[in-house]
Amino acid sequence: MEKMKSLSELIRAALEMMERLNYSRATLDMFRRHCQWFTRFVQEETGEDVFTEELGARYLKEKFNFPSDEWIGALPAKTSNQVRCIRKLGEINLYGVFVNPGNPRVKEARNWTERDKTAITAYLNAVQTADNSEATKELRTKYIKIFYEFLGLRGIDGMAEMTAQIISDYAMSLQGGSIVYTKHRLSALRYYFRFLYKNGYCDTDWSQSVPYVAAPTNLNVPALWTAEEIELMLQQIDRGSPEGKRAYAVILLVAQLGVRRSDVANLRLENLKWGRKEIVFKQHKNGRETAYPLVDDTGWAIIDYIRHARPGSDESYVFLTCTAPYRKLQPQSVGAILFRHMRKCGIKKKPGTVSGVHSLRHALARRLLENGTPLSDVADIMGHADYASTFPYSKVDIDGMRECALSLEGVTDNA
Repeated sequence: MEKMKSLSELIRAALEMMERLNYSRATLDMFRRHCQWFTRFVQEETGEDVFTEELGARYLKEKFNFPSDEWIGALPAKTSNQVRCIRKLGEINLYGVFVNPGNPRVKEARNWTERDKTAITAYLNAVQTADNSEATKELRTKYIKIFYEFLGLRGIDGMAEMTAQIISDYAMSLQGGSIVYTKHRLSALRYYFRFLYKNGYCDTDWSQSVPYVAAPTNLNVPALWTAEEIELMLQQIDRGSPEGKRAYAVILLVAQLGVRRSDVANLRLENLKWGRKEIVFKQHKNGRETAYPLVDDTGWAIIDYIRHARPGSDESYVFLTCTAPYRKLQPQSVGAILFRHMRKCGIKKKPGTVSGVHSLRHALARRLLENGTPLSDVADIMGHADYASTFPYSKVDIDGMRECALSLEGVTDNA
């Protein structure tokens, strides 16, 4: 696909696509406004009608200080919208389409390609009956939907028009994202192509054209949380408000028990076994049923939320939104709760470390290891199906690693 050279052409193409995808008038007006700001910057810098990724990055840094080590959690709306504007222009320039349309109404309205309907239905049935966790099934389905979204925006009518170049363009469109996320999306695509070929839905095994991504094991280093930081964050939560009561219970579930954010969001009232002082549920990630002790602090925090803050609703989920219509809390909202209260008490983590909800699980595992808890027991507490999954938590225990190290003198003496 021939790439556009001028900034004005890219802006027009982006607006046309947004209109075709039924973006709201307010969103279109906001996009035009941000494009005008960027256009003025480009004119002042170059005197030309051009777009480059370097210009976009320089504009975001000089005008909005993005990216910045100072940001924790969500960006301010003005900065976030401008970043989104530059990214959309970059996607149009590189691929001629938006990589992620980002419009829920579009995703609900647009169906998958009719030509591949039979093959897609067979694939979905195979995914649902496969011996995989529910989380894996959901992700494989989601990633194939995203791939067809990409095809639809490119005007490609399914597998009949597939080429190696299209697959390459799709892989390139994932650049800049998480390496692990990219690896999983391409792996799902490879699995889908292999299924089509083996079951006679496609004459070509396109799985051979999907590039491999090498994602180093334990790529991200977990942030180190001290007990004092966790206590500070819990103390500053306003437990007199409904939102505060919910936040207090949610953060305690993660910090004291190591519950994953998806399991916090999916926790149901029936999972609370008050008589046995346990929380029993099937983990979303691996499908294993796990029982956690309902420790006093966490238990009373949940009781306080249910009695005095949880909206009246027929929903069976424990944690609900604070505003109507009342729905279950989403996993990403659990992360937003943590970031919001980190920001309120001024806790900042080193750039390049994992500092979200999962980092609190790391903190719990680290405390357990420092207190001499066997790795196998930590794996059970963390809800890991494989003890090897617990190894990343040990890499932050520097003091413990020093105790295990051999001195050079001892080695040479016994050589």
